[in-house]
Amino acid sequence: MSNNAARFSNRKAKKVVGESSHQPKVKFVEERQSRAQQHIQTLTQKQDDMLRAIENNVLALCIGASGTGKTYIACRQAAKMLLSGEIKKIVITRPYVALANRTTGFKPSTDLEKLRGFILPMLHYLGEVLGRGMVEEHIQSQDGKIELAPLESLRGRSFDNTFLIVDEVQNTVPDEINALVTRIGVNSKIVLCGDPVQKDTTESKCGALYLERLIHKHNIDDCAVIKFTSSDVVRSGICKAFVLAIDKEIVDGTGQR
Repeated sequence: MSNNAARFSNRKAKKVVGESSHQPKVKFVEERQSRAQQHIQTLTQKQDDMLRAIENNVLALCIGASGTGKTYIACRQAAKMLLSGEIKKIVITRPYVALANRTTGFKPSTDLEKLRGFILPMLHYLGEVLGRGMVEEHIQSQDGKIELAPLESLRGRSFDNTFLIVDEVQNTVPDEINALVTRIGVNSKIVLCGDPVQKDTTESKCGALYLERLIHKHNIDDCAVIKFTSSDVVRSGICKAFVLAIDKEIVDGTGQR
């Protein structure tokens, strides 16, 4: 084989290798687009109600029994809307409140690291749609497509083209709710999830119930309140049994949430 023929053969081989190296990337993009178009599979009627409430409103307050999939539905819908281009950013926040107001004490770390420890399940849910690598990439990068925001950092900000998820909303107070709901900008959604029965603060006023009253009292448009009960629990049989027992132990003795 001549030198010219050898060089041509090498160039052709490199071209083939180059073309094949792009195939996984193309397949990955196609898979992402496919996930963006997939309908979220709901397990209960109340989950379906929540999904439609998010789609048709700016604000959805989703409260009630634990293990009913509230946070799961919020994260899956946020990821789906980010992939489809309906929004440009996901912001996740929640109160810094220890379980039952008890903690192991101060842990030296950044705000991002502290918040991450509280919201690991939410990052897992986002990863089911976006891929875990992409979630981490967006969190660490400067593009701001996924932001973990401490609650106290939100005052004064405005969120456009954003899906804001507020988890454990039962641990907020009315002043924090006032700050949150006035952050909503153009083409944005805010979903607040929590269980007022499992409040970990010593505050007498629950932010979740305050927001519910505010919406109903003033007939605020583009808002929906979805209430989950023990009959909507999907986490496990024993989880449902304990939710029922806890309901019966509520102080008012009615067994009602």
